[in-house]
Amino acid sequence: MDARYRAATLDDDGQALDQFLRLPGPDLWWWRRHPRILTGDLGRALRSAGAIGTDPDMA
Repeated sequence: MDARYRAATLDDDGQALDQFLRLPGPDLWWWRRHPRILTGDLGRALRSAGAIGTDPDMA
């Protein structure tokens, strides 16, 4: 399951996600990842915060 989650997400290292919530310690690595394909409101919010991902509308 971890490998599938990693394949579907990108490491953010707190860059974009930290603007929306306080991230826990580094041992909880899954909190520092966002979806690879950014869609809808979440995708727009993360892209505006600097997240890099795939926009399905641009493909």
